[in-house]
Order: sequence, then structure tokens, then C-alpha cells
Amino acid sequence: MRATRRDILKGMTSLAAISAASSAVPAFAQVGPSAVGAAAEEVVKSVCVHCVNFCAIEARKVGGVIRSIRPDPARRDIYNHGLCPKGVSGAFTSYNPYRLKKPLKRTNPKKGLDQDPKWVEITWDEAFQTISERLAKIKAENPSKLIWQHGHGKYLIGDNFPKAFGKAFGTPNIIHRTTTCEAARHVGDDVTWGYHGIIPDVDNCNLLIAFGTNYFEAEQFARWLDHAVTRAKERGMKVIVVEPRLSHPAAKADMWVPIRPGKDVVFVMALTRLLIDAGQIDEPFLVTYTNAPQLVGPNGRILRNAAGEPLVWDTVTNAAVPYAEGVKPALRGSFTVDGKTVRTGLEVYYADHLAEMTPEAAGEIAGVPAETIREVAKMIAAEVRLGTTTKVQGYSHRYRPVALYTWRGMTAKEFGVQNWRSALILQMLLGIPDAVGGLKLGKVYDHPEYMEPAKCEYPPKRVDLAKSVYFPNGHHDVCQQVALTVLDPKAYGLPYVPEMQIFYATNRPMSTADTGPQFASMEKTFNVTIEVHMTETAWMSDIVLPDLGYLESWHFAPTRASPWAKHTAIRQPVVSVFGLKHDGYTILWELAKRLGILDAYVAAMNDTWGLKTVKFEKGKEYGPKEAVEVIWRDATGGKPFDDAIKTGFVGGTVKAEDFYGKGVEAKCKGPGKPKLQFYGDGLAGTAAVIEKTVSEKGVKNLDVEKYKIAYAPLPRKEHAFPTPHVEAAKLPFYLISFKRMYRNQSACSNTNPILNFALGKDAAENAVLINGRTAASIGVADGDLVTIETRIGKVTGKCKVTEGIRPDTIGVSYHYGHAIPSWPEYSRKGIDVNRVIELHPDVICGMNSTNDTKCNVTKA
Repeated sequence: MRATRRDILKGMTSLAAISAASSAVPAFAQVGPSAVGAAAEEVVKSVCVHCVNFCAIEARKVGGVIRSIRPDPARRDIYNHGLCPKGVSGAFTSYNPYRLKKPLKRTNPKKGLDQDPKWVEITWDEAFQTISERLAKIKAENPSKLIWQHGHGKYLIGDNFPKAFGKAFGTPNIIHRTTTCEAARHVGDDVTWGYHGIIPDVDNCNLLIAFGTNYFEAEQFARWLDHAVTRAKERGMKVIVVEPRLSHPAAKADMWVPIRPGKDVVFVMALTRLLIDAGQIDEPFLVTYTNAPQLVGPNGRILRNAAGEPLVWDTVTNAAVPYAEGVKPALRGSFTVDGKTVRTGLEVYYADHLAEMTPEAAGEIAGVPAETIREVAKMIAAEVRLGTTTKVQGYSHRYRPVALYTWRGMTAKEFGVQNWRSALILQMLLGIPDAVGGLKLGKVYDHPEYMEPAKCEYPPKRVDLAKSVYFPNGHHDVCQQVALTVLDPKAYGLPYVPEMQIFYATNRPMSTADTGPQFASMEKTFNVTIEVHMTETAWMSDIVLPDLGYLESWHFAPTRASPWAKHTAIRQPVVSVFGLKHDGYTILWELAKRLGILDAYVAAMNDTWGLKTVKFEKGKEYGPKEAVEVIWRDATGGKPFDDAIKTGFVGGTVKAEDFYGKGVEAKCKGPGKPKLQFYGDGLAGTAAVIEKTVSEKGVKNLDVEKYKIAYAPLPRKEHAFPTPHVEAAKLPFYLISFKRMYRNQSACSNTNPILNFALGKDAAENAVLINGRTAASIGVADGDLVTIETRIGKVTGKCKVTEGIRPDTIGVSYHYGHAIPSWPEYSRKGIDVNRVIELHPDVICGMNSTNDTKCNVTKA
């Protein structure tokens, strides 16, 4: 029997008690405890997916109704210690009366956020029939004309199922959302050490320098880093936070450095120069693990012999030779080889880029006092413990208890890869990578092709232009580019015109900078959205399919790693609220069946999930539960699925020799091994390929000189000057955005009464953060309406006067200002700042440049 809204609301007892903290809570959340009677309590172990911390949860039910959601104590020490407000109040996402419950079809051919779609409800069969007929036609003509986009949907069913569907269907256009989040940091890692994924070893760190990473609130490791950093500070670890806004980490830091937006790279370069000048570098590490000693020729490329081996200057034989046993490479200096002057990679960096980056020069650009830069350098030198080792669990290893760390703040820029590269290079200079107390790297050298010159294909195969000449290292997808290409495929040389888009659990247009073209592109295609709630993306669609929420569905759940633990988990249904039939998994299965590609889909599922022992079999039906069981059994070596249902996970701790010894130690140490790319020879090579491709193919809309700057083998001063800082220099303020834990861009939390009422006004809407001195100069007071104007538009919102932001900087959190007219007014409060943020994506990987815009602010 289907539960009615009244039945659901009558049973929400414990959650109602939370809601009672505010008299403004809507009536549907204020229910009494009598409805559930004396039924026994049931506990279900699962995983929260409101964000990508993937916190382990216990959902407690009485009478089939969720009473509370709490952290799972069994996973406390390998997972998360707590839950954020979204996770604790997650039941409201499932029991939400504003949820989508039936497939909807648009009857108004005009599309726009100001248009009424004139929805009509249709059956699932009609929805599948309509979608599959269009897909069949596209598959017969050109499968690439189908675009699948997922954002958070990756974490609801996993992107391996969509990737498998795309492979079976024949489209390369399966697009993830990484360029709205962390792509530039990932690619900075990729081109430097062959993969991505970093974690500061805070348990053993003495100095953590954080560049725009909100680990107390909204970072992707927040539910581990929050308590790990707090614990480390209690034992004496110092924290320096470098960012324009007084974030939660900055407020709790030992030093806040309010840097000018976009200028991190010169700040780090100045630190690097000071440490080199003071002799504070780890020469053995640089020689043994990195390519800093390799010789750079006059053409800016690493010098190689006829066999392609990179050359170093051997101080024993005074000759340019490959690094082999018995060779002692020079780390700095200029030498003559075949009549040409060559220099080591470190020498090039210092002479060509660092020499001019004095604390005074960097400070003027970054808006940071030169003495502050010197003080930070001294703190690094005092704590880094060059040349020392220590023991962890009896394992002796390099000890460098300093880590530089970032997430979006340092990398959401036009030169984001290079901003982060500057921090990676500084840490290489100090021997920090994979050291005790340093920065733990992911799978070092797992993708060595990332360190080589990119292919720069043209014409592009993918609608997001990833791996093409436009975004040569866009191997984490370039989600916001899809809309721009759809609007004008010929401009980018795309050899087809996209016809259909399927959006799965993503509110893509609201998530990116310069939202206008994002919405406009949806007028060009037939759109299907699979979503739990109505969103702006769904509003612009032709068919909307309701999805099961994370508390109602199965998934082989992703988990957020912590340094000393590894784990495998599932997500399982806790309730079935509205009796919905389908989720993303079953929708794909049904479409594959109707298109006659089910066997190909099953084979591709085995491939994308990397199944080795237990595999999906052709000709067999797999519901969501059965699919998760297959993946679980393969991943765990055949552990019973009943164990997964009972405990939700398996996991354990990691040995010190595995934690510290399997990265750079195993892959890069010594002669004949691959080296960390201190000098970005692969980047320099890509610049040459770009120039050649543009010339040979006649590409007209690509600025080769700009790409040469972006693909410089080493960070340089120019990387602190993104396009808006140059072209809009006369605008008085920098505009930045940031993330808070109270909202999801996909809008599934905007009608949540806990987040909108019980937590107070601060959580219900955002504001324009303005420094007190600035506010006085433009004649505005706290609470006044102000207008932010950039080169692409205007937005108006409430002013919040604060000392917690630079005087030359304006800050606005995103995830607010939604435009769904069918929603209650309280869910649409705040400012959609993305509408006025210029898009100048990172040239290398395509990440959104959400921290580069210049603006003016006036009283409204």
C-alpha cells in the first residue's frame, strides 16, 4: 500500500523533536511521538551521500518510519566521527512532500526558467517508450549525438554504470562534474606524479598550511579532517590558512593570511625562493626522486640521449649522462653540451622565475606584507626537520612534518593547475611527498601517460572537448563546456550536432560560472532529467523521471578514504516512502533492454567496474540489490553479502610500511626509476603539440600564446594574472564564491525544514560579504541590499558587513538563489552568484574559474 503524505508526516517523531528548536518550522514537521506506538526499533547501516564525504550512518526506524540518523559507531575510527546538518536531517529528503513522484512530460515547447513547462503526468511505460525511440534513432545515425551528464549522481549509482551504458550505446559523451569541484588540483597532481589524490598526514604533522580548503565544513574530506585537525592542534600542530575570507579553518588557525584572490602562486614562489636562499632544501630527495637535476636545453625541453633517456650532469665525470648507478647528478648549475648551454631544472626555476619573486615583489602582487611571507618561510624551515627520520609502528622513514594542502580555493582559477603545481614543487624541495607528517600521495605513477605530452586531438570527439586541443589534459571531463559546444558545435570543429541530453542527479547549469549560456543550450536539445526533486535543469527538460533517494536505494557505495584505514561499503534501502519503481540503475537497465544492447551493457559493466572473479552474466536479470552483491563479492574476495547487509562495510587499518612505502619510495627512488616532474617537461611538450595542431588544422578560436603561458613547465608570475584581473583591472573588487554545508546545488536540501528553519537565518540564505571599511566607503550597512555587477551581469542581495574578508574582496557562497516557481518562497532565498561569475576555465584541464572575477558593488 502506498503511504500518503499524512501517514508519512504523522510518523516523523524524532526528526520533529529536532525541528521544534524553531517556532517557524512548517506544520508538516511538527508531529508528536504517539504515531509509532511501541513498535521495536530497527537499525539499518548505510552511507550518506548528501556530499562526497560518504559518512557512515545508522538509520533508526520505529514502525517502518525513520526516527533518527546518526554516525555509525562501528566505523568511527576508520570513517567519520560525526554528521553535518544535511546528513542528520537527511530523512526530510525522503519524506519531502515536494519530491518528484511520477514521470512528467513537458507540453509547452518554449523553454526558459520564466516559462511554465505545463507538465503532464505520464506512465513509466510511456516515458521509456518516448526516450528509447529517440535513443534508437540517434544510435542508428550517430551515437555521439547523445550526451549523458551526471554530477552527484555518480555517487548514487556510481559512474561505472553510466560509463558502461555509454560504451554499449556508442557515445563518448559521458560527462562528470569534476571541473566544478577539484579538477585543476587533480590534474596538477596528474602531470606531476602520474595520478591524483592527496591527504595531509595530520596525525604526524607539525605545520599545516591550507590554501582555501574548508575542512571544518564543506571539504571532501571534512568529516575526517575536521576531527583529525582538531586532534592534531590539541597536541601542538600549528595551522596557517591562506585565503581571502575568514573561513571556519581560518578562524581556528594560528595564522590567517588574507591573500588577494588568484595570487597564491606568487606567494608560494616567494616562500620557495626564501627557503632556497636559506639552504633549506632536501637535496638528496630532489636528486633521488625528482627530475630537478635533469638538464633543460635551450628549447625548454629536457635533454635526452639517442635512446630517449633524460640526461643529468654527472659531477664525477663532468659529462651529461643518464642517471645510473655511480652517477652523482648536479642539482644546480649551467653546463655546455654539444656547444649549447644547458641548465638543471632547479636552476631554470630559480634563475628565470624565482629570482624576481622577492617577498616584496610577491607581497605587492598578493596583497600580503613581505614580513608575513618571511615569517611563514621561517615557520616552515623550523618545522620541516630536513635530513631526519622517525619511526611509525617500527617503520623508519623520512620525517618532514609540514604539509601544504588545498581543495577548490587555490585551483578554481584560469591557471589553477599552475597554482597547485607551485605548492607541489615547494614540497618536493623539502622532501615532503609521502614523508611522515607530510603530504600523502595517491597511486604514484598509476597513469604515466598523464606526465607525457598530451595528444591534443582535433577535431574533438567529445562534446566537452576533453583531451582535444582545447583542453589537452581535460581527462577529468569538462562539464561546463558541454553547453558552449551545444550552442555552436561548428565553432569547435565538432563533427556532429548533439541532439539529446540525459541529466542524472545534477543541476549542471546552476553549478557552473556564467549560467546564462548553460540554460540557453538546453533549448537546443531534447532533455531528460532523472532527479529526486524538481531543479532548474529538470524545469528546462522535456521529460523528468523521479529517482529514488539515497535512503531508498542500493549502491556499492564509494567511501572517503582516511590515511590509516581502507574500507569497502554498501548503501542499502532504509525506507520506501512513496513506493517509487525506479532509480538510476533500473532506468539504465530498462533502456538497455529496450534498445537491444543489454548483453553489450552487461559486458561493459564487467569492464568499467573492473570485475575479476565474480562477474555479471549475459542473459541474467540483475536488480539493484543483485548488482551490488556481484560487485561486493568481487571486491571483497567473496565475503557473504549478508555481512554487508548486517554491518554495511568491511575495513581495517593500514600498516605504516604500506602507507609510506608504496608511493614515491617504490616508484621513484633512485637511478633508472620514473621521477616526480619538478620540471614539467610533459607540459612543455604539450605546448609544442598545441602550436603544431593549431597551425596544421587551422584552428581559429584558440590563443596559442595564452596556452604557452598556461603550459609553462614551471609556475611563473603570469599565472597570478587571469584574464579578468587584466581586462577588468579597473573594477574595484575581486569576487569569490565558496561552499557551505547547508546546501546542495542539485537542490535536494532547499525544501528541508531543518536547514531552512531550525538552524537559523544564517543557514536559510546567503549574503554578500563586505569588509567593514569597504562598506563604509560605499555607504552601505549590515542588512542593506547591494548590487554586484560584473562584466556579464548583475545580482542583488543582502549585505553582511564583516572584518572576515579582505577590503578589496567580495564573497558570496553559492547553492542559493534558486528559481523554481513551484517551490515555497523560503527555498528560493539568497543570491545565485554563479550568474555573474565569469567563465575563464583553467586552460590545461577546463576547471571553472570561480575565483577570478572582478566586480563593482553599490547600494541597491
